[in-house]
Amino acid sequence: MKAEEITKALNWRYAVKTFDTERKVSDTDLHAILESGRLAPSTIGLEPWKFIVVKNPEVRAKLRAVGYDQTKITDASHLVVIAYRTDGAALPAELIARMGAAQNKTAQELDGLMQMATGAAAHADMKAQAYIPLGMMVETAALMGIDTGPMEGFDSAQVNEILGLGAKNLAAATMLAIGYRGDDAYATLPKTRRAYGEVVEVIE
Repeated sequence: MKAEEITKALNWRYAVKTFDTERKVSDTDLHAILESGRLAPSTIGLEPWKFIVVKNPEVRAKLRAVGYDQTKITDASHLVVIAYRTDGAALPAELIARMGAAQNKTAQELDGLMQMATGAAAHADMKAQAYIPLGMMVETAALMGIDTGPMEGFDSAQVNEILGLGAKNLAAATMLAIGYRGDDAYATLPKTRRAYGEVVEVIE
């Protein structure tokens, strides 16, 4: 994909407020979007997140009730809750197990990494990490011509309770509505962004 095509897709993208309830994202396309989140970078590769795809209409209605009645929660083709791990101390051992299996190495051979990962897990902001895959999914969807609506406007404690996240050592960081824009007045508004030179500073 050429640079201008990427820029065009990102200019086309906006945070959709109203979704077309009749149009659905295919399983193949949804998988690609979620896969881009799975492949997102994280501190030392800890991957302190989980993506919960909420299909159940009743559960989505409950989430809408604690999400300031945002219609996108129920109307979008798919709703993904991006949660972060609350048991950070468990992540280094999981990383070593994954890496050991992938690289055919023993825990002893990966001891240095284990020490680094333990230090990183103690200091990393796990909730902040969860926004990395969010960004990846939003961009991937835009490149595919699929709309998204990221959300922070919800009662996280209520979302955690509705989805039973606490028992899974998880907490909701953000939610992402995925689908196709409907009759949304925001779709035709000009994009408002700071100028490139105001945002980008080059030190030579």
